[in-house]
Amino acid sequence: MRRQRMGTVRCDMGISGIGSRNTYIYNTTTGKLSSKDGQQDAFVDYFNGDINGDEDDTLNGFDRARKADINNLIEVWAQIDRSLFNDPEKEEYEITTESVDAVTSTVQVDGGKIFTCYSAGFFTCIDPSELFQKAGPFQTCEHKDYDPSDNSVNIAVGDVFDLGNGYRLRVGRDQVYGEGHGYRNGENDEKLQALSWGLGALIHFSEGRWSGVMLEFGDRVSAASDRGDLMGGTTPMLLELLRQLGVDTDREFVLNGTKCEVQNGKIREVGDRWGVARNVRDEAIRKYEEEMSRPLSSWK
Repeated sequence: MRRQRMGTVRCDMGISGIGSRNTYIYNTTTGKLSSKDGQQDAFVDYFNGDINGDEDDTLNGFDRARKADINNLIEVWAQIDRSLFNDPEKEEYEITTESVDAVTSTVQVDGGKIFTCYSAGFFTCIDPSELFQKAGPFQTCEHKDYDPSDNSVNIAVGDVFDLGNGYRLRVGRDQVYGEGHGYRNGENDEKLQALSWGLGALIHFSEGRWSGVMLEFGDRVSAASDRGDLMGGTTPMLLELLRQLGVDTDREFVLNGTKCEVQNGKIREVGDRWGVARNVRDEAIRKYEEEMSRPLSSWK
């Protein structure tokens, strides 16, 4: 159902969603938008303040976010970059918006400079306790040797790594076991314990069940240890283990199907800007997309 204001014919441009791309004309003198073909539509009326969001059932959360993105561009970015909207010979500019996904959108001016906008609002769609879930058993059960074509490897349940110093690591169903079968001393025992925990955390991370931040927990434990100066942290040992498997950690690599990279000495998922376990993040974004797709007229 579409509601129309008396005396106005509005040509709605469809329901906004992921992949929606729209171009408008922004007038710097009036501060208003118009559609590129000169006709009015629901979003233009909504942006210009001629209607409220709940006055048209075609407007939804993506439109609310789009309005905020354009306003941010005009009010904030134009102050930072004074070259925007500052041509003395023109007062109208093309603004193109695109919804890349539920939490990412872009705003483009005159087909040139693009601003990417991110929203952390999707975290409101999950209970905070969901951010800290028990990892459970390992999910990767298929061993895969190093593949140079995509710099990838699988670390799977049943894998055994001989550390060459009388110790080895064995990936069990629920954890990584450090096993000694040679000469033992306190320093090596501590390193084995830290590496066992770290490898388990790395597998959970690569399966999307733990955040990369959890890998730093082992580094902090190492630093707090009486032998912290000798251990050097868990992450360097994990990187050395990956290199021994053939992985080039100086560029993107794939571990258990997850694209990874090393940033400032820390292992991170490529493209992750939230620092939250992937399975939790994906579920939150899914719920957020459902919420954003609802008409604004149904929001309370």
